[in-house]
Amino acid sequence: MLPKGKILTAVGTLLAAFAIGYVMQGGAIAARIDPTDENLGQTLSLASGVPLPPAALVVKPPILIQESLLLRVAALEQNHLSPAAISDALQVSDDIMCPVSLKAVSMADAMVGLTMAAPCAADQTVTFAHAGLQFSALLDASGELYLTVPALEKSARFEATLASGAQVETSLDVFTIDTYSRVVLQWVGEAHLQLHAFENGAEFGAVGHIWSEAPSEPTRARTSHSGYMIELGSEVAPQAAHSQIYSFPVDWAETETHVALVVEVEVTDATCGRQIGGKIFEIAPFAPTKGQSFFVDMPDCHAIGDFIQLKNIVPELKIASN
Repeated sequence: MLPKGKILTAVGTLLAAFAIGYVMQGGAIAARIDPTDENLGQTLSLASGVPLPPAALVVKPPILIQESLLLRVAALEQNHLSPAAISDALQVSDDIMCPVSLKAVSMADAMVGLTMAAPCAADQTVTFAHAGLQFSALLDASGELYLTVPALEKSARFEATLASGAQVETSLDVFTIDTYSRVVLQWVGEAHLQLHAFENGAEFGAVGHIWSEAPSEPTRARTSHSGYMIELGSEVAPQAAHSQIYSFPVDWAETETHVALVVEVEVTDATCGRQIGGKIFEIAPFAPTKGQSFFVDMPDCHAIGDFIQLKNIVPELKIASN
């Protein structure tokens, strides 16, 4: 045993209702819409089905529609559009005002740098998905986020989903993916699973024991011919997604390396007496992905502080020397 130890659609609809009421009451906004305006009159006639001379068909939209949200709503209502049509028209504008972007760049060690910007989603949760990998993160106060993620496939596609349901994706080629073997452990919620890699028979806490508290890093892994651990996911919501990825640079192995993998879970107030689950899978150069889902019946709460180990859940990695 190891030691203990899409954005603003609903808001747009509400604003539409508010603006319509305001115009009907003859407020200041309505006073700014000049009924004698030639362009506006032509547009209204077109909407009401009255035949217009051909020249009217090429009249530009009233500038008022572009001035503000309330004015756009008022002009759209004057065109006798349905609430749904107004909402759709507003959505296009909202997407322009609140863009969401996701960019990816290939990095050394088969890693990918992701940069996300969603200025209308500051401090919101975002969930990323990539080749079976899933994890949650939190945008900062400016609605931005940068992180580094281990690639799991050569033609890599990354998708980000905001709490509002808005999605954005990006893709790129990662040509160095065949130089790494990787094992991914992931779960949702408060299970707090731990992936331990014991290289060449290493003992707990010794050199060669790679886990979240001794993760190593890519540069050291190359020079020491060992692996490293990346942990993704943050405690941003009760059902946040978490992942741990162990990577070994196979092209750098000087001798045959054996890596035993153990999954560990601590009995806590949040997990005792419950069934928890996760997923673990392995990718290797020029080999199909192998993995499985698993479930663990946790002991009663009198065992809080104890650990449960899942051994042989993934076959031992055997990395040949070059």
